[in-house]
Amino acid sequence: MDDLEFRKRVLENPSEIADDVLSIAQGNSERLQFIAEAKAMEERIHNTAMSVSAPESLAQQLKALSERPIELTSTEKPSIRRYFAIAASMVVAVAITASVGLFNQQPSAADIQLRDDVIRHVYREAPRYESNLQDMDWQEVNKVVAEAGGHLIEGQSIKTMHVKFANGCRIGLDRRGAHIVLEGTQGAVSVFMVKHSPVKKAMSVDDPRFSGKIIPFGEGNLIFVGEKQEPLETYEALITQSFEWEI
Repeated sequence: MDDLEFRKRVLENPSEIADDVLSIAQGNSERLQFIAEAKAMEERIHNTAMSVSAPESLAQQLKALSERPIELTSTEKPSIRRYFAIAASMVVAVAITASVGLFNQQPSAADIQLRDDVIRHVYREAPRYESNLQDMDWQEVNKVVAEAGGHLIEGQSIKTMHVKFANGCRIGLDRRGAHIVLEGTQGAVSVFMVKHSPVKKAMSVDDPRFSGKIIPFGEGNLIFVGEKQEPLETYEALITQSFEWEI
């Protein structure tokens, strides 16, 4: 499968990528990053669309226009269709304007606090998982994740990860979350699942030792932090494909 076909297949439905496409992406950091970015973009578009409503008067105006008993010639009829197209474009414009405003938002004080809390939490917990730990049982991992309001779907892809540590945590204004630690190529990789988190736009998490990101995901945030040079896109793609919030 060439890159053009791969990207086409991913963009068809980023939230439900076929197993054959995922298998082809394994081991290719660029393709895994493309999957992660496509999922994040779909999530942002969905959240924006759900938060934007058409003006209250628009539906009545369109209905009144459609019910007007006006006889039109064949040359006039296309112009009416253009009115409906313009009206539909107005709704799209409202959504795009809101989306641009959302994406240009600067981090709030709560965003920054969560980012700083994440770094402090990683340093505080590191001694507990830096030793050579055995892989945890998936039932134990999902028990911790479930207590934070989420669930990991145990597919073949997610089971390729080696989970060394899992524990509940309080982070970001005392929000309840889950902290799981995976075996990375450069060291431990921390993944946090925090429900009802304040961060609405992806933001980086960096300090002299660690790098990572906070991404909006459904009702909360997923947070990935690892040593410098760790290819976090690999873990982001696997987790976002397998994680879901419980209703």
